[in-house]
Order: sequence, then C-alpha cells, then structure tokens
Amino acid sequence: MEEKRLEDLAFLNRYYESGLTNILVVYGHRNTAYKELLLRFMENRRSFYFSARSVSEREQLFLWGNELKAKSIEVSEYPTYTEVLENCIGESVKIPTILVFDSFEYAVRASRNFMEELTDFMDKNGRSKQILVILLSQDINWVENSMVSSLGNLSAKIAGFRKIKPLPFSDLRAHFPNMSYRDAVLTYSILGGQTGLWRYFDDKYSFKENVCKNILDEASFLHGEPYRLTEYNLRETAVYHTILSQMARGVNKLNDLYHATGFSRAKISVYLKTLIHHDLAYKAYSFGNAGRENVIKGVYKIADPLLDFYFRFIFHNESSLTLMPAEKFYDIFISAGIQKYANEYFKSVCREYIFKLEEKGLFPFEIGDDGEWIGKDGTIDLIMQSDTGDTALAICSWQQQITHADFEKLISCASKAKLEGDYYYLFSTTGFDQWLVDAAAKSDGKIRLIGIDELTNV
Repeated sequence: MEEKRLEDLAFLNRYYESGLTNILVVYGHRNTAYKELLLRFMENRRSFYFSARSVSEREQLFLWGNELKAKSIEVSEYPTYTEVLENCIGESVKIPTILVFDSFEYAVRASRNFMEELTDFMDKNGRSKQILVILLSQDINWVENSMVSSLGNLSAKIAGFRKIKPLPFSDLRAHFPNMSYRDAVLTYSILGGQTGLWRYFDDKYSFKENVCKNILDEASFLHGEPYRLTEYNLRETAVYHTILSQMARGVNKLNDLYHATGFSRAKISVYLKTLIHHDLAYKAYSFGNAGRENVIKGVYKIADPLLDFYFRFIFHNESSLTLMPAEKFYDIFISAGIQKYANEYFKSVCREYIFKLEEKGLFPFEIGDDGEWIGKDGTIDLIMQSDTGDTALAICSWQQQITHADFEKLISCASKAKLEGDYYYLFSTTGFDQWLVDAAAKSDGKIRLIGIDELTNV
C-alpha cells in the first residue's frame, strides 16, 4: 500500500486500538478510492457497512433493514436508526465493532433523526462496548462548508476528520512499473493522484493508445467521467461548463471571464467559489508579500486533472470526435498541445522531487515555505525558502531545453519578486545549453541541473 494511504490507515487504526468509542468523518474526492482504504481497515474485524441513498428516511431504513435481514439479523420492516444500531452491536458482543455509513450526508439531509439517534446510542452504549463509527462522504464541499451548520451541536460528538487526498507522482510510477517516465508524467497530467482512475490505464499500452482506448472511446468509463463529476457536484452545469471551458482556454481572471462568458462578475465569483469548495478549481497565489506590484492577482485554474484535460482538448471538439477515429482525433487535436499542457503538472513532479531530496538530507536547507510566483512579465515555477531566508528558485521545463536566456529571465523575475536566490534548480527532460552546463560546473553547487536521468532515478 502507498505511503500516504498507510498514513490514512494508521489514523483509523489509532482510534480502533484506543479502546474508546468514537465517531470519525472520512471524506475525499470521488476518485481517490477511499472505499478501498476502508475495506482494508475493516478486513478481519467485526464490522457493518451501510450505503446511504438519496431517498426518504423511511425508504433508507427499509433498505438498511433488508441488508441486515440478508445477514440473518431480524429487524422490523421499517426499523428506527436505533433498532439498526442495536442489532449491529448486540447484547453480548465484547469485541470492538466498526460501523461504516457511506454517503452519510443523504441520511443527514433526510432527517435529524440519524445523527440524534446515533449520538444518543453511542452515549448510552459506548462505555460498556467499543464502537467506532466512520461516516464517509465524497461531497467535499458539504463536509467542509455545510456539515457543522447542518448538525448543529451534534457536530461536537465527532472525534476526528480525515480527508483522503490524491497520491503523489511517485506512487503512480510504482503503480505502472512498465510505463516510461515521459508517459508516466503525461498520464499524471490527466489522472493525477486519483487512484480510482488509475485502473482504467494499462502500462502495456503507450500514452496515446491509453488515451484513445480509455478516454476518447465513447464507451469507455473515463470518457463520461468529467460529466458525471460535474453533474454529481454541481447544479447549473451549463454555467459551470461555460466557465470551465473558458478557463481551459487560458481565460483565468475574473474580469476576463466576465467579458468572455457574459455572466455578471458577482455570478462568476459565486460559481468560482463553489468550484473551489469542491476541489475542482483553485485560486493561484504568488509567493511572499514583497514585489506585489509586479504580480498578476486573481488567477484561477482548474484543479482536477481529468476535468482540465477534458475541457482543454475534448469539450471544444466533441463534434469532430464523433466524426473521426480516435487516433486521428488525437493526432489533430491533442498531439500538438499535450506537451505544453503537461508542463503545468510537471511542476508538481519537480516539487515532489525537491521534497524527496530534503527527506534524504540532500537539499541544502530545511524547507519552511514554498510556492510559485506569477508575474506580469514571467513566472517562477517553484520557490523554496527556509525559516531563516535561504531561498531556492526553480525552472521546470517539460520537453524543452533550458537555455542561458531562460536563466536570465528567472533572475529578472526574482528581482521583480524581491527574491534573491541562494540556489537554482533547473529541471528539464531535454537538457541544457552549453552555457548553463559550464555555469553549473563553476557554481559550487549553487546552480543544479536536473535532467531526465536524475528525475527517473530519484
């Protein structure tokens, strides 16, 4: 199991092994495969799993009652939540019991009875028996922004929260051992760290073959997932799709979106906020407080890689996809732009590389803060800074050689950002010009060139 998932599992095990009764909330993006984590946690332990549906309270209880009857547990035709809980725990059970309620927001929205009866049952029975209740949700926005107000004082009964986050690039590489480094980066630029999507790619195929078979094919799961993702999380999808379509074209400031969409600024602001709350978009901020006069402010970007890829390459060209073979569509509409597109995700790969160096004690200082700088006349891809001001600046160049001119541009941007680089990390998968090679050799480690070999073997 991946390191980050082992940390998630350890979080759950700490509560299980504590001997105490608790309620936990575990949530995350629908494609982070958090259910697989829970199944691993429940393995060989006394546990019950219930999936809540978007139905009335009466129907919910009828369905849960039938699920218990299928386990030869007798309950009423329309049991109460308390009756469901009593029959799960039992009178004579001495070992810990895990109760998992998936998509629990549906039960909460249907009635306050669910949480009231659950917490009351835990108060009455949780001292004599260990009960661990895990409330699962893939509605990030609801959990982070509405759940507490929905539950009121009952939210104080929740002992802990765990957000299941996407995995890093290194885990994707381990998952696809036969995939080339370049294909792995391109794959990460579409699937990201969302492990629930990794199963749809196969490392016996090239990147192009995977895209054609598993995204462009209208019968494939990934072809329809962007629509399912927006329709599950959002209401007025026509508005959101319009905004996402423009953002994918590079229209990423509020005023520019106003002119491009025709929607009011107030409306766009509300919809962008909702996209951010669902982890589908984010507002990019520049590192530090100095040099603010040279910064582009209010830049919004698509956060979900699959959505980003879909709206960048497919959404605008869906009619053409219907009329031509997938391979031809890829060659015409994707091939020319995929490398530039992937460069944004290559930055996160380089960032991970730097933190792995730090973890191994191979980075020149302990990183206290990091970020990027988005200037009016250029950007700094990565900035790493210690608590005492040591600073490393980086260029991340995917499939393009880094030149002396690029380095001079970095120095110029650093000056406008009022940053002084102590170290420079230059990442390129296609190499460096001779000036940089010579300069790095004479820099006593101040300029570090990281090529494809170093990236591959970290």
